Amino acid sequence: MRQCSASLALGLRILWLNWRDIKHPLAGGAEVYTHEVARRLAAMGHEVVLVTSRAPGLPAEEEIDGYHVVRAGGRLSVYYHAYRLYRKTRSAWRPDVVIDEINTLPFLTPLYAREPIVVLIHQLCRDCWRYAIHPLAQPPGWLLEKTLHRVYTRAAKKGKIRAVVTVSESTKRDLVELGYPEHLVTIAYNGLDWDRYRECPSLAKEKEDLVVYVGRITPYKRLQDLLKAWSLVEKEHPGPRLVIAGRPDHKYLERLKRLANRLGLRRAEIRANISHEEKLQLLARAKTLVYTSTREGWGQTILEAAACQTPAIAYNVPGLRDAVKHMETGILVEPGNTEQLANAIKLLLIDEALRRELSEKALQYVKRFSWESTAMVFYKALRKCTG
Repeated sequence: MRQCSASLALGLRILWLNWRDIKHPLAGGAEVYTHEVARRLAAMGHEVVLVTSRAPGLPAEEEIDGYHVVRAGGRLSVYYHAYRLYRKTRSAWRPDVVIDEINTLPFLTPLYAREPIVVLIHQLCRDCWRYAIHPLAQPPGWLLEKTLHRVYTRAAKKGKIRAVVTVSESTKRDLVELGYPEHLVTIAYNGLDWDRYRECPSLAKEKEDLVVYVGRITPYKRLQDLLKAWSLVEKEHPGPRLVIAGRPDHKYLERLKRLANRLGLRRAEIRANISHEEKLQLLARAKTLVYTSTREGWGQTILEAAACQTPAIAYNVPGLRDAVKHMETGILVEPGNTEQLANAIKLLLIDEALRRELSEKALQYVKRFSWESTAMVFYKALRKCTG
């Protein structure tokens, strides 16, 4: 890990621990958040060192948009390597603050870090355990998760953890219920890089009979529900198409393809690893985006779709209910109710007046979000910890 440069001496030295970085092949919304905030903190004059796992083909260290990435270990061993690197480098490079970003399994920094700690939590896994591993894994998985969080809630009450940052009101409520002091929890909402969506207004002028899901293709997204709902849509509407696109869990991808075949779907397509340009085209051309996740920290793609004047249909679950305002910017449906989901899809396919109204309100709503404001809220939380 590099030495702190003299030009950054007046800025904060920030050690950030996360299981993946933006270049990891399985990077998702949490990694986008980390990247967008880290690069803006670096641009403000702070030194940010991100310690993360090392995926095949990625270098052990590199600079990304002004912050330094150190990679070691895999999905599970990264937690040990983060501890090892912290102990090894602390005498040469001492951070002012440690950010412990928790994605299911924590780094347990309260047990060894001497500096003030900021905890970043996008969501609790909770009922996602049943989809990530096995339905029977949910009770023991949730028990393990709660047990590990007790290390943090105790540290927060003793003053070792100075701030807890999360991304939605839903997750804040979950954290307070777990025992985190409410006054320590700050919401720094996800943002949007508006430069990347400048083309959307022109692309969105020509909407197609298209319904899309864009995001990671992984079990807790419950895309089997979307396929089952789509089978009901196809029976009544011969024209519209469904496209599911994103980075896949390959075993789950094959399960979805087999399900689509069993259901006899004729106008459902699954695309893996699309480009940003393809993503823009899908979000802008679609009449609606559909999200059927078990839960989310937030609905990042829902913001992106709104910037493309595309309203979302989403399950009424933590995170998604924060990003979608029911019958204002989109439609919320009962989780697991595929008939209700199909009816919502059919409604936005045929009721153009309603779809336009939701689209316009979604666009106005999303204009309040930017990564600049997210980074500033995050920075204020850091400053409270360090002086």
